[in-house]
This record gives sequence, C-alpha cells and structure tokens, in this order.
Amino acid sequence: MTLVWGFSWPVTIVGLRYCDPMLLASLRCVLGGSLIYLWMLRKPDRERYDRKGLQTALVVGSFWVGIPTALSVWALQYIGGGLGAILQSTVPFFIAFFAHFYLGQNQLNVGKIAGMVLGFIGIIVLFSDDPTNAENAWALAGGLAVVLSAVSIGFAQSYSLKHFKGKDNTSFNMYLQVFGGLVILPFAFFRGLPRFETSGELLGVLFFLSLFATAIPFTMYFELFRRVDFVVLSMMAYVIPVVAVVAGIVWLGERMSLIDVAGSVLVIVGVLLATQFDLLRSKLFPRSIL
Repeated sequence: MTLVWGFSWPVTIVGLRYCDPMLLASLRCVLGGSLIYLWMLRKPDRERYDRKGLQTALVVGSFWVGIPTALSVWALQYIGGGLGAILQSTVPFFIAFFAHFYLGQNQLNVGKIAGMVLGFIGIIVLFSDDPTNAENAWALAGGLAVVLSAVSIGFAQSYSLKHFKGKDNTSFNMYLQVFGGLVILPFAFFRGLPRFETSGELLGVLFFLSLFATAIPFTMYFELFRRVDFVVLSMMAYVIPVVAVVAGIVWLGERMSLIDVAGSVLVIVGVLLATQFDLLRSKLFPRSIL
C-alpha cells in the first residue's frame, strides 16, 4: 500500500497533462469503485445496506475519498508530489484530534501534543516563502488544500468508526469510492466541459490509479482498519512520502529546497512523535527502571 500510494502522486501529475483535475479525481474514484463491484459479483452473500447505512457511506465517501482526492489532485497543479505526500502524512494528527474530541477517546497526551506542534511548525516552515509572489501564493493554496484533505480524512475515519456497523468492508469500500467520485464530479463542469485528451499515457494513468492505487489498496486498508492497531497502521505515514519524494525526483525531476527539506523533516518527526510516543516511551523507559 505504501509503495502504490507513494507512487500515485507522480503518476497523478502525469495524468494532469491530459485531464482536468476534478475529472481525473472523479474518474479515479468511480472506476476504482466499479472494479471493486465487479470483483464483488463473485460473492453471492454480500451485505445489503439500508438507508442509514447508505447515508453513512455517503458521508464517509465524501470526506474520506471524494473531497480529499479532489483537493490533492487540484493541489498537484502547483506543488510537487513529494511535498503533497509529506503534507498529507499529517493525517494521524487529525485522526488523534477527532478521536479525542469526537469519539471521546483519550488520544492526546503531552508527547502527542508536542508531536502535533512540531509537525505544524514544519508546515509553517514549508509555507514560509513570500506569499505575495504569485507562484508562491498558488503553491501556498495547493499546500493548504492538501492539509485540508488530511483534516477531512481524519474526520471521516472517526465518523466511520462511530457510525459504520456493517461487517462487509468490501461493499462499504465500493460505496465510498463511487459516492466519493460522484460527489466531486459536478465540480469538473463548473467552467464548461472539462479537458480530457485521450492518450495511451492517460489510459495507463487511469488504470494504475483506479486498480492499483484505489481498488486494491483501499480494500486491503479497510480490512486492516478494523483489525490492526492504529499505531501499527499509522506507520504508513512515514513511508509514503519517502516513496513519493524519490519517485518525483527520479521520474519527474522534482527538486526540494533546503526550506522544503527542513520543513519536511519537522513534519515527519512530528508525525512519528504524535503516533508513536507511547511506544517510544515504553522502549526508552521500561517499567523496570521507572
């Protein structure tokens, strides 16, 4: 999952050469959901959802899939894929925040709060370029869009834990992808017909994004989401940006300034501290010496 999600950032940038960002985001979700549906046809006992279940899927699909995908794809017009992946690695911050204040779980402590503060200092460093410059202003807007997508995912995961009572994760994931893609589709037509230049490269991008970066990994993630401890699952946040940065540099020739590197390090260290504080404390200060 970390490899394909990390590689999906530069792949999306290639797709933007031929397709409007909102349309590309919508197609990724709808095609991914359709592939999941085709795979589900082999399961005669798949779960049926009532109105409440479908409403839950609509909310979670909008805020976990549709809105974050649209914001991230739009942002890649102005920022590199590596930077985008680093900014979206702040998702664990917002998961902890919503789990604490929305779900009532005691997720925040001194170490986690310190990690969140350090991570947000890193974001400020990444956004420290002169905002009066037109190019920097658009880059700032793109970066803020990715951070907002992380907020949306954090809320959606907490909402899903609270309201999703079903057992068929595959069916739920299918609804999330289709609903998320349909919710953002109208935005592709705000300025008339969206750009869509048919090419072999674009078809390859859509195939990779819908199958390998959506249908397969999201299905795997949902199975893990309900079975694996969040501390373990959140470790993906450290690997995805590394893959995205390396792929962007090698494939697309992206470059990171010293400010970008410094801010990125602060963000990653902050995420590490915020999500792994309890584990680090137990390893560094075992009970026998406390």
